[in-house]
Amino acid sequence: MGSAIRKTTLREIKGTFGRFFAIMAIIALGVGFFTGVRITTPAMVNTVSGYLNEKQFYDYRLLSSLGWNDDDIADFRLRPDVRSAEGAYSLDILTSGEKEYVLRAHSITGDINGIRLRSGRMPQASDECLVDANKGDFKIGRVFSVSSENSDRVKESLAAHSLKVVGTCDSSLYINFERGTTSVGNGEITAFIYLPEEAFDMEVYTEAYVRFQHDFQLYSDEYDSYMEGRDEQWEDIARSRADIRYEELRSEAQEKLDDGRKELEDKRSEGQQKLDSARADLDSAKAQLEGQAAQLEQIKELSPGQYAAGMEQYNAAFADYEKGEADYESSLADFNKQIGDAEKDIADGEKELEKLSAPEIYVLDRNTNIGYACFENDSEIVAQVARIFPVFFILVAALVCMTTMSRMVEEQRTQIGVLKALGYSEGTVMGKFMFYSGSAALIGCILGYFGGTFLFPKVIWKTYELMYLKLPMPYLFDTKLALIALAVSLICSVGTTLFSCRLELAETSAGLMRPKAPKAGKRVLLENVGFIWKRLKFLHKVSIRNIFRYKKRLFMMILGIGGCTALLVTGFGLKDSIAGFAETQYGEIEVADASASLKNIDGELPEALSSLLDENTADYRLMYTGSWDLLYGKKVKSVTVNAVDSFDGLDKYYVLRDMEGNALAAPAEGEAVVSHSIAERYNVKKGGTIRLRDDNMRELNVKVSGIFENHVYNVVFMGTGTMEKQLGERTDINFALLNFNDGADIYKTSAALSKNGNITAVVLFGDLKERLSKMMSSLNYIVLIVIICAAGLAFIVLYNLTNINITERVREIATIKVLGFFRRETSSYVLRENLALTAFGTAVGLGLGILVHRFVMAQIRVDLVDFSVKVLPKSFLYSILLTFLFNFIVDLFMELKLEKINMADSLKSIE
Repeated sequence: MGSAIRKTTLREIKGTFGRFFAIMAIIALGVGFFTGVRITTPAMVNTVSGYLNEKQFYDYRLLSSLGWNDDDIADFRLRPDVRSAEGAYSLDILTSGEKEYVLRAHSITGDINGIRLRSGRMPQASDECLVDANKGDFKIGRVFSVSSENSDRVKESLAAHSLKVVGTCDSSLYINFERGTTSVGNGEITAFIYLPEEAFDMEVYTEAYVRFQHDFQLYSDEYDSYMEGRDEQWEDIARSRADIRYEELRSEAQEKLDDGRKELEDKRSEGQQKLDSARADLDSAKAQLEGQAAQLEQIKELSPGQYAAGMEQYNAAFADYEKGEADYESSLADFNKQIGDAEKDIADGEKELEKLSAPEIYVLDRNTNIGYACFENDSEIVAQVARIFPVFFILVAALVCMTTMSRMVEEQRTQIGVLKALGYSEGTVMGKFMFYSGSAALIGCILGYFGGTFLFPKVIWKTYELMYLKLPMPYLFDTKLALIALAVSLICSVGTTLFSCRLELAETSAGLMRPKAPKAGKRVLLENVGFIWKRLKFLHKVSIRNIFRYKKRLFMMILGIGGCTALLVTGFGLKDSIAGFAETQYGEIEVADASASLKNIDGELPEALSSLLDENTADYRLMYTGSWDLLYGKKVKSVTVNAVDSFDGLDKYYVLRDMEGNALAAPAEGEAVVSHSIAERYNVKKGGTIRLRDDNMRELNVKVSGIFENHVYNVVFMGTGTMEKQLGERTDINFALLNFNDGADIYKTSAALSKNGNITAVVLFGDLKERLSKMMSSLNYIVLIVIICAAGLAFIVLYNLTNINITERVREIATIKVLGFFRRETSSYVLRENLALTAFGTAVGLGLGILVHRFVMAQIRVDLVDFSVKVLPKSFLYSILLTFLFNFIVDLFMELKLEKINMADSLKSIE
C-alpha cells in the first residue's frame, strides 16, 4: 500500500471513527466472549491443579481393616515410581460444651497432602491443633474438650483430652465445602482439625497415602494414561502387606494362646500337687483321729480320767482337722474357679482368633475425594456452555462487518472510481478497505482476548469460591486459542470486506464515479389491507415503507436483535433448567428423607435392626440396589438397578412418573422401567428390550414398559420376582428408603442408625439437595455475564445499523427538519423504525432462543445427571423487557446525532 493510500486510509479511520469503533467493538465483544468462556475451565483447572500439585495431593489412599505399620509404609515408599508415601492417623471426635461439634482429626503429614496455614502458628504440643479456616466460629485460642460420650477407642487414642486452637488452615483434602459424614454425634462433620503425630496414641496408622513421580494437570489425559493399570497393581501390593500384618497378628495371638495354655497346665499341675498333698495330709490326720477314737473307747470304762483328758485332745485335733478340711474345700473351689476362668479366657481367645478374618483393604484413588470429584463436574459445566454461546457473537460480528464495509464502499464509489482511473490496481484499492477493517479487527481481537481471558475466568472463579477454596487465579495465556481468535477475527472482518468489495470493484471507473441510483420505493403488503392502511398516519406509513425498503438493514436488525433476545432466553433458560433439578429430584421424585445401605441381611431383618428402624423412622421400604452394566451395541454403561418386591406404596418414597408428570404403571414380571437419561442417551425405547450384566457376568433381559422422570443417576426399576426368576436365586436386600418421624433431628437419627453393624451408610436427601443446589448457584453469575454480553451485542448492532441508517438518510432527515419537524417528531420519524425492528427481532429471538436453549442443553451432558429442558414464562418476560431497554438506551444516544444534522445539507447536490 502506497503512502498516499495509507494517508487516505488513516484519514478515513479518523473521519469515520464511529464506524471503525463499531467494527472494533463487535470483534472485541465476540473474541472476548469466545476466548473468555473457553479459557475459564482450563484456568480453573490450572488454578486448582497448581495448588494440589504444590501440596502433593495423593494419588492413592490405602485403607486396611488392620491398619498399617512403619514397615508397610517403608515398603510402599520403595515401590517403583513412588515419590512419597506416608502413614497418617484420622479420628472423628465429639466435643463437649454448650454446643457439641464433630471434628475430624488428621495427623499433620510431611511430604504429602500439605496444608496451607492461614493464620496463627503450627501446633508444637500434643494438646494443640489447627482448625478449618472456613469455620469462622472457631477462633485462635479456643479450647475443644473431648466429650466423655466418645467411645473408649477414641478416648484411648488421644494423648490429650483438651485441644487448644493455635492456628487456622486450608487442607488439600478438603478443596470444597463438603466435610463428610460420620457415625459420631449428629452424623455430620462440623470441621476438620490437624494435630501433630504425637497427639495420637495409636499402635498403627489408620490410612496410608501414596504420591507418584509426576506433576500432571488434574483430569488430564496424560494423568489418566499414567494411572492406567495401577489400581490392580496397588491392590495386590496392599493385599500382600495386609496379609503380612494379618499373619503377624495371628502368629502373635496364637503364641499368646500357646503360652497361656502352657502356663495353665503348669499352674494346674502345681496346684493339683498342692491339693493332693493337702488331701493326703487330711486323710492321714483323719486316720489318726479314727485310731485315737478307738483307743479312747477301750479305756472309757477302765480309766475315766484318762479318757476325759484324751477326749479333750481328740476334740482339739478334730477341730483342727475340720478347719483343714474347710481350707482344702475353699482352696479346691478357688483352684477350680481359677482353672475355669483361665480355660474360659483361652476359649475366648481361641474364638477371637477364629474371628480374625482376612483383612479388608481399599485402594482409593483421587476420584473418591468429594472435593476432587465435584470440581471436575462443576468445571465441566462451564466448558459445555462455552461450546455454543460464542457462535452467535461470531456470526453477528461477521454480519456487522459486512454491512458496515458494504455501506462504506457504497459511500466511496466515486473515490474508488477516481483511484482506478488514476491507475491504482484493484488489489491496492481493496487493500485500503481491508486495512481499515483488518486493523479494527486486530485491535478488537487484542483487546477482546486479553480482556475476556482476564475478566471471565476471574468473575466465574469468584462464584466457585463460594463452594471451593479461595485460591489466587494466575493468568493463563493459551497460544492456540489466541491464534484461533485472531484467525476468526480476520475472517469476519477482512473476509467479509473482500466479499463486500468484489462487486463494486468489478465496475468500470466511469460507472463508479456516477452516483448510484437510490432504491425505489415499493408498495408493501399492508397497503392491500385497506381498512388498516387507511387508518394509519402519514408518518407511520412512511416508516413502514422504509422498514421494508432497506431489506439488508431489516435482515441485520432482526438477526442482531434476535440474537440478543435468543441469548437472553438461553441464559435465563439455563438457570431454569439446571438450577432447579435438585429441587425437583429430591422434592418431587425421591420424596423419602434418606436412604440406608445395608449388609449381611439374610432373608429377614435382624431383630436389632428392625427395632432400630421402627424406633427411628415413621416408615421404611426395603429393596435391592446394585450397579449393573447396560449393554448397548459394543459398549457398556454403568446403571443403578433397583428391585422391589411390590410397587404398591412406593410413591411414599420414590415417585415413578413420565416426563409429563403422569403416573407410570408398575412393570410386570419380565419388565422394567428406565430413567429418561437412559432412554435419551442410549436410544432405549418403550417396548424395547435391554440387557444388563453384573460383575459376576450374570445377565438380565427385560422389556421396557415405561420411561420415568429422574435427574440424578441412570436408574432401572423392576420387581424382585423378575430378577429371581432370571437369575435363579434369591435377591438380597441391601438398601432401604427411610421417612423419619415428624420433628425428629435428622442428623441425630442418622447417627443412631449408622451405629448399627448392618448399616454401612446413611444418605440424607435434604443435604444432597442443598449440596447440588449450591453447586449450581454459580450459574447465576454465568447468566449475568450472558446478559451483559447480550446487552453489548444489542448496543453495538443497534448503534451501528442506526448510525448507517441515519448516514444514508442525512438529506432526507435534513429535509424534514427544513419542513418544520420538531426534535421529538424528527426522532420518532427515524427511531420509530428501530422500535418496530426491535419488536420483529425480539419475536424471532424468542423462537430462536427456545431452539438454541434446547441445543445447548443437549450439549451439556453431565454424567449421572439429566437436566429438565424448560424455560419459565418469567424468563421470556425478562428477555423481552431487557431487549427493549437496550433499544431505548441506544435511541437516546442516536437522538443526539440527529440533533447535529445541519438543515443546509438538504440543499446540497450529490457531487
